[in-house]
Amino acid sequence: MFAETTLLFKTMVILSGQISIVFGLAYFIIQKAKVAYENKTKLFGYSFRAAMNMNEELDLVPYTESPKKFPVFMTKLVGEQFDHETKKMKPEHTLILKVNSREEALNAIRDGYSFKSKDRLLPVFLAWFIGLWVTLFLATSGVSLPIGISIFTIQSIAFGILLGFIMLNMDENDGLKALKIVLLVTLITGYIGYSDFYSFSENFGLQLVLLFSLLGLIILSLIRTVVSFSRKATRYQAIFGAIIFSIYLLVDFNLIKKREGIIGMNNWETAFELAFSLYLDMINLLLEILEAMGNS
Repeated sequence: MFAETTLLFKTMVILSGQISIVFGLAYFIIQKAKVAYENKTKLFGYSFRAAMNMNEELDLVPYTESPKKFPVFMTKLVGEQFDHETKKMKPEHTLILKVNSREEALNAIRDGYSFKSKDRLLPVFLAWFIGLWVTLFLATSGVSLPIGISIFTIQSIAFGILLGFIMLNMDENDGLKALKIVLLVTLITGYIGYSDFYSFSENFGLQLVLLFSLLGLIILSLIRTVVSFSRKATRYQAIFGAIIFSIYLLVDFNLIKKREGIIGMNNWETAFELAFSLYLDMINLLLEILEAMGNS
């Protein structure tokens, strides 16, 4: 039965399974956060407070409760502001506040400050990071398919948890909208790319543009770790990135169609490699859309 299925079918079975894990877990984390807020409990060590977004929708904000020992330092991310001293626009930056009591900490939380808690999700992050690179190696080396799918699944579970908290830290309502946009873009690019009315995957010029564009995005991301960009510049970068990864989806769906015509390519190992490539396209597209929404 499986020998008669198309390469597209095999690829979609693997891809849909992994994407369902990621998106499903992210949604589950958001729902569990709502339960934690209603019951005044914690999730992964975080408490939650309620806010309202511009559409009057409930927006849960994760935070770490006040420590028992003081003084402590709290941080707050501030967007682009006008600096009256320099008479120039000050880019996005982080404010640091020293608090000496629980009351001061609670007031700071109401003003948008939070405690640093990088270690809360550190094990999950490490599982995702290691799993991602191991999956990349397995997908391109032809190692045992069951092992590859197992590692792929582990990193998808880890990323689904991280994605849930990424959405909670911005606005989970926008995050859920971003998921729908990614699914819609994937369906459209899948239809166009697989229809093969144009050979996206065989256009050397297009692939060269995509390569340099991707390198440019990576370089800009590295620069942003040491230099603050304005919110507008960051948003434009994210929109550009979303366009690039949408085109990558076109190319990779078209590549499925091309490989179906090659003898010996219609197998689960090839499907695993293609599914992982599409998975990376979708995840990167989602992250760029979330970045654009967060800076709009």
